[in-house]
Amino acid sequence: MILGRRLPPLDALVVFEAVVRVGSFSRAGRELALTQSAVSRQIAKLEAFIGTSLFVRTPSGVHLTSSGETYAAEIARLLNDMAGVTDSVRAWSGPRQVTVACSRGIGDLWLMPRLKAMSTEIPGLELRLRVTDDFDHLRLDEFDLAIFYRRDRPTGVHAIQLGAEEIVPVTCPDGPGLGEDGWPTLLSIEDPRREWMDWSHWCAAAERPMPEGTRHWRLGDYRLAVEAASQGIGVALGWTWIIRQQMDEGLLVPAHPYRMRTSGGFYVIRSAHRHTRRIVREMEDWLISTNPGG
Repeated sequence: MILGRRLPPLDALVVFEAVVRVGSFSRAGRELALTQSAVSRQIAKLEAFIGTSLFVRTPSGVHLTSSGETYAAEIARLLNDMAGVTDSVRAWSGPRQVTVACSRGIGDLWLMPRLKAMSTEIPGLELRLRVTDDFDHLRLDEFDLAIFYRRDRPTGVHAIQLGAEEIVPVTCPDGPGLGEDGWPTLLSIEDPRREWMDWSHWCAAAERPMPEGTRHWRLGDYRLAVEAASQGIGVALGWTWIIRQQMDEGLLVPAHPYRMRTSGGFYVIRSAHRHTRRIVREMEDWLISTNPGG
């Protein structure tokens, strides 16, 4: 029992999921090394537990009832979540192992240049890097620490701001600037999940209307836009916290003096309700200490 509630028979759930997926009692039986009658018994056991029919039996096969369709969708999701969590724990459970989730731009441009120092300064660290731009669909059990941009301060988690959002157009040292006589190619990325500001936001804040006919290149990710800017192809919006190293090394320079500042920021995030292992706290402290001034 869990929280006083009875669970359905788990072996019957596995059989149910297989029948739904392959569309046949006999094919599900072959996949699970069961006879067709054994499959039928498991389904009958599950239906008896639930108190309703899940399938309609016809000469041409079996079809889900309306209740069965609803139940099948939820059970498939829950079994997949259970399998994912189990695989993660089985493969990743050592005392010096840390899973860090981050967006692709942060991974490519902020974290990658720091990996060598991280390896040296955190002895015995075993790192798993989970790179995704879809933070909203990450479960808290999928990472120990996460580093992401958020437009608003995260709630319901432990979050420390590593850097504020400051945006300045950047290009290579001898690249095009945003002059009065026309604008160069503007580089950006196209991602429907992305919360970050874009050129329209910067132009409005800078009170610089974008000239008609300005050419836009929309590239696949932020690293590509930054690399294109460093090659003088055009001008990219530079989040100074992410590209601080490239700017410090002179690989990128401002293409306009105006720096847009917002309430957004870059945060290191972890669960507020799960025990935090010593190595996770060590990694969190290191990320904060290697980021003086935010």
